[in-house]
Amino acid sequence: MTPLSKTSRLRSYFWALGLTALFLLAGVVSFNYLVDPYYIHQWDTPLLRRLSPAQQKIVPWAKTYAAYRYQPEVVFLGSSRAEIGLPTNSGLFEGKRILNLAISGASLGDAINMLHHTSAFHRPDIVVWGLDYGWQFRKKAGNTDFSDNLVAKGSWYPLKRLLLNLKRSLSMTMTTDAFKILFDPSSRQCLPILATYGQKSAQCLEYIMADEGGTPKAFDKIIHKGDPQGNPENVQAALAMLDAVTRDYCGQGTAFRFFLHPVHALAELSYWETNWRDLESWKEKMAQMVDARRREGCDIRFMDFSGYNAVTTEAVPQATGREGMQNYWEHSHYRSEVGQQVLARLFSKTAPAEPGDFGAELSGETIRRHLLAFRRNRDQYCLDHPRETVNKAVCKSVAGRD
Repeated sequence: MTPLSKTSRLRSYFWALGLTALFLLAGVVSFNYLVDPYYIHQWDTPLLRRLSPAQQKIVPWAKTYAAYRYQPEVVFLGSSRAEIGLPTNSGLFEGKRILNLAISGASLGDAINMLHHTSAFHRPDIVVWGLDYGWQFRKKAGNTDFSDNLVAKGSWYPLKRLLLNLKRSLSMTMTTDAFKILFDPSSRQCLPILATYGQKSAQCLEYIMADEGGTPKAFDKIIHKGDPQGNPENVQAALAMLDAVTRDYCGQGTAFRFFLHPVHALAELSYWETNWRDLESWKEKMAQMVDARRREGCDIRFMDFSGYNAVTTEAVPQATGREGMQNYWEHSHYRSEVGQQVLARLFSKTAPAEPGDFGAELSGETIRRHLLAFRRNRDQYCLDHPRETVNKAVCKSVAGRD
């Protein structure tokens, strides 16, 4: 055999090997792209009626694509509390396109990026924004799946997004999840998050709570161990960023409704038991910023649904002996029925609630009275619930436990 023929055969072998690998790769990409287990390029398609795992992966990919296609007029922003609690089927916005763009673990920077992203296609008329103090009130990303590449920055976004989706379809993890959805019945639990316009459905939450041990287990942890939250790394920088965003969008006619989430009273005690004064200072600064926008003619409100009121002080399973609760999935996440009350209060034209009530308006005129009422209600909750609050530092001096 001549050297030339050996070279020719080797060349043919490598060509065949390369083409085979290319066809296999193209097959994997095509399979993943068509099955699309993460719904990264779905909007108003039959796939949104397909049952999927309750814990949907890379949700920011799904929501950024939906925002690009749907171009909502009303958007909800914030963390998983807003994603779970704010219902998109509210009758308050009849005739308007609504999309819940809140994402789990979202920081302030994530929410602002999501607002900029959806505004690249259509500036929202109304923004409902659930705020979180602590580590999430920062510019740095909180949700690691929400990369800067997903944010639209020009008219070429559709092409860029297609290329990103194809690149994501190279993932072997995506291949595994695609096979599970097609062939593993246990993965078919509830509708994907886009089927409910971005709100995580009660059906999915039922599966999640059962998998994580239920409501009593979650409250057992918060009662005995607590969950202290640290202060933001740079409050002033984050406030300045939010100040700039609201000034910009208010100038374009967008209405804002900011609110503090109605986490359960025990969570409130656990989160801020040693730094509640810093939280109060932040509320005052937020109220000052909102007042400044209002004086400039912005349609804006800031309301506090946290604290110790009829909703947040609901008796816990450890006291009632029941497995579930009317208002909460667990201490941090409220049900959509509570979220509907939040929305109704945010857009109510009736007299504002009294300081300390559910949904109290925060402004320069009300903030001091509200904070005083907040403390009184907190101290009374400590006295009325000694069993649940025995490990809470802020309650010890109230009850004389020192």
